[in-house]
Amino acid sequence: MSTKYSTKSVKSFNLWRRIFQYITCNIVITSVIKSKYNLKVEGRENIDKKKKYIVASNHVTGYDPFILAAQLHLTIAFMAKKQLFETFWSMVLMDWCGAFAVDRDKVDVSTIKTALSIQNTSWHLGLFPQGTRCHNGKMENVTKGFASMAKKIKADVLPVAIIVKDNPDSKKQDFIIKIGNSIPCNDNVDEMVTKWAQTVSNLAELEYIPS
Repeated sequence: MSTKYSTKSVKSFNLWRRIFQYITCNIVITSVIKSKYNLKVEGRENIDKKKKYIVASNHVTGYDPFILAAQLHLTIAFMAKKQLFETFWSMVLMDWCGAFAVDRDKVDVSTIKTALSIQNTSWHLGLFPQGTRCHNGKMENVTKGFASMAKKIKADVLPVAIIVKDNPDSKKQDFIIKIGNSIPCNDNVDEMVTKWAQTVSNLAELEYIPS
C-alpha cells in the first residue's frame, strides 16, 4: 500500500478538516447513534481542556472514533487500519476526519512520524490499544504503542471505556462512554499500559487478562 494516507503533515490538520470532523461526528454520526441507542456519557469533568492527550479506548463498534470525537468535545486524529483507506468513500471519510493509516502487521516510519507530528497541532492523537473490535467481555491483547507514543511526546493518556449493552426498560441498547482520570506520562511504558488496561476494564466491567 502507498504510504500516502499514513503520512500527514502538520498543515493537514487544518481548519477545514476540523470543520469536516465536527459536522460528521457531532451532527451526522451523533444523530445516527441517538436513533439506534440510548447515548450516555460519564466523566467529561476528567478532561482538562488545557492538556494534550493520547485518547485510548477499547473498541466495540465502527462508530467509535467518530462518537468519541463528538462526545469528548476534542478534535481527535485516529490511527486507523490501512484497509479503511482502500475504498474511495471510506478513504475520503477517514482522510477528511483527520485519520491516518497504519499497517497492523508492520508499522512504518511515516505512520510514527504522523503520530508524533500531531503534538504540534491543536489535535489529539486517538488510538485503540487492542487494535480491533472486541466483544468477548475481556481486556486482552493490549499493545504498547500508545504508551510508547505518550512517552515520546510527553502526553498524558486519557482512558475511555465504551459499553454497548441491553436496556430492559428500553427497546434500544445503551451506548455508554465512560471517561476515566488521565494517566500521567512517565518513562515506564509497561506501567502506563497496565494502568490503562485496569482503568478501562474497571469502567467497562471487563475481565483483564495481562499479556
